[in-house]
Amino acid sequence: MTVYDQDQQTIGSVPYEPEAAPPGPEWERDPDVVRTFPNWFRSVRGLLAIALIAFVVYQGYQGARGWFDSQLDPEGEPGETIELIVPSGATTADIGQILQQLEVIPNSTFFRYYARYKGEENFQAGEYQIQVNSSAQEAIDVLNAGPKPQVFDRFQVREGLWISEMLPIIADQLDGVTTQQLQAVLTTNRITPRYRPDGETSWEGLLFPDTYEVNAEASALEILLKLSDEFTEVTGELGYGAAETFTGYSAYEVLIVASLIEGETRVADERPLVASVIYNRLREGWNLGIDATCLYASGTRNVDDAINAGFFDQESESPYACRGRARGLPPTPINSPSRASLEAAISPAETRFMYYVLTDADGTHTFAETEEEFVAARQICVEKDLGCG
Repeated sequence: MTVYDQDQQTIGSVPYEPEAAPPGPEWERDPDVVRTFPNWFRSVRGLLAIALIAFVVYQGYQGARGWFDSQLDPEGEPGETIELIVPSGATTADIGQILQQLEVIPNSTFFRYYARYKGEENFQAGEYQIQVNSSAQEAIDVLNAGPKPQVFDRFQVREGLWISEMLPIIADQLDGVTTQQLQAVLTTNRITPRYRPDGETSWEGLLFPDTYEVNAEASALEILLKLSDEFTEVTGELGYGAAETFTGYSAYEVLIVASLIEGETRVADERPLVASVIYNRLREGWNLGIDATCLYASGTRNVDDAINAGFFDQESESPYACRGRARGLPPTPINSPSRASLEAAISPAETRFMYYVLTDADGTHTFAETEEEFVAARQICVEKDLGCG
């Protein structure tokens, strides 16, 4: 520090020392004195610390609980009503995932554990109406109420029909499908038929005739699948998987025989006998002579029209011609055979019959082994004017 005299002349320098702080109370300068606080102050300080910790913990708990609750009951009111489809065999976890994807609930995992905690885990498959942004309990309440009742439509397909006849009949009985939609299912091969050979496209004989119930909103595919699945089940029960072992013919060939039986008789007891005549003629290499094949080839149920179209001509080259040059079975079934005809085809009667002739107006035939017996039976048919002229 520089020091000046009264005339501002430099006198010299001295070290700088800061001014000393004013002295405090004497007890504060005594090294033997220890500063203490009253007992009540320590208690207050401890309580404040505990309160602060409790506040932090409480706030954390409230935040965690709020988040947890939001996973089971989201904020806001339930929204629009949507359709929920619970598939057959779906578990609670599966249903939770579907609900989360549809934005019905916010968290599928929380839903699953909540449902388990509540003992609510057996939900029915089906269609439900449910609101988005629902709580887990609201979703469970909807599921517990059960799916909305299904509305079924019934339709009937009688045996012996051609596919061209069957599809319009189905469409006429059901409001939700058209003949064109049904035909498109078959044309685009959306169903894999049982027993049909590779390269064959005909659907004749592969849809089982019966009475069916379907959901009122069933598609053309779902409808025809029922007929196809029923055909598979019935032929499986009858042993068509081992058809070659039983008859020496493939399952598809036996199916063709069944369709011929269906076209030839409506008398149940005669079906195994007609089957035996068909197999006997096949073994002998005869023309089958079954009028139903000519009618199928002509596309008409009227015999006169089929005759006029030439399908009864002995010189016809059509594989379906019943009087023509063709031998053996026609290439496809010619109608949709009944269970009785399917059974007769795979379990024919053992006979030597080579002929059968309609001899009664109720549809009964006379069966014959020889040509002489056949001629005599045919005369009865002519005399009774049963169409043998």
